[in-house]
Amino acid sequence: MNDNKTPVFLIAASEGKSLVNFRGSLIRHIISQGCEVVCTSIEPSEEISESIEDLGARYLQTCGNRVGIGIKDGLKMIGEYRKVFKTVKPDCCLFYMSKPTAFGSVAAVLSGVKHFNILVNGLENAFYRRGVKDFLVRFVMTSAYRFACGHADNVFFQNHDDRDYFKKRRILRKANSSVVGGSGVDMEHFSKQPLPEKPVFLMVSRLLFSKGIREYLSASSKVRSECPGARIMLLGGLDNNDEAISEEELRQYTDRFDIEYCGFTDDVRPFLSQCSVFVLPSYHEGLPRSVIEAMSVGRAIITTDVPGCRETVEDGVNGFLVPCADSEALAQKMICLAKDGALRSSMAEQSMKICSEKFEVSKVNHSMFSKMKEYI
Repeated sequence: MNDNKTPVFLIAASEGKSLVNFRGSLIRHIISQGCEVVCTSIEPSEEISESIEDLGARYLQTCGNRVGIGIKDGLKMIGEYRKVFKTVKPDCCLFYMSKPTAFGSVAAVLSGVKHFNILVNGLENAFYRRGVKDFLVRFVMTSAYRFACGHADNVFFQNHDDRDYFKKRRILRKANSSVVGGSGVDMEHFSKQPLPEKPVFLMVSRLLFSKGIREYLSASSKVRSECPGARIMLLGGLDNNDEAISEEELRQYTDRFDIEYCGFTDDVRPFLSQCSVFVLPSYHEGLPRSVIEAMSVGRAIITTDVPGCRETVEDGVNGFLVPCADSEALAQKMICLAKDGALRSSMAEQSMKICSEKFEVSKVNHSMFSKMKEYI
């Protein structure tokens, strides 16, 4: 325990905006329980500290970058985390995202930090792709996760598939794991919205191939021919990633099939209120935040039967699960819901019910904090 007797929680990520957007409610919850919270990421203080302070926490910057795994950079990050631990003297840490988990956990053990937890918020692309580079990244990350899991108080997962993967490969050897509802969703902020009478489909995502953007656009062309009265919307910014769809290819679909491309927004709620069915044909997720936000406002869901996504849908109850990378199956389910308003309505109600039971933010925060505080 630190000198002033107030427990200090340190939360480390590699992206400061994620601390605010995805862990902000958890930070507030921990503070409300009489703890001090310190957040750390690689962004300069002038970019993120004000947003962190608005949550009631304080911010410290660590060096590093989000891409690549170099020995020199790794050792430097371990050194940076050790400096932070020496300054902050945390009673408990939460590491999430791959690099804070890998290097933060090593630094914690070397620094004598007695209690830390890790959150596996989805596996990197290297765990799903084949190739020499992916094999090397997978080997390094597997070793890092095995070390972290072996020393952590708690290992939180966002879906059961990732936990099963860790158990099968003996990355997870202790009975210290649990599955939580992602970052949760504030069901007051994302409140129930009336359903449009006509079928309106919406996908919200980065416009990457692994998010199923091509499958959505291809399926939408089939829906347009079968159900010309349906609206089809797409929300998400163009990306410089090497697996992002080009502006030219996107325009070919949107112009030819009258798909409404809405660009990027910081507030998805006005677009969720316009849709009646939410679609995410992603290849893999930790737990898709966009889907549980759509469930919270009361929308039927069509998503893929893959890790993370399948956590959100009871097939045939609040939506449909379709095979990964199968635009024909996706189109069939979209057409099914386009033609059946009663089914859209009943699935929307079930989405809200499931969201309340599994993903409501206060339940997620209480579950995580209760497990972490047992050790301090």
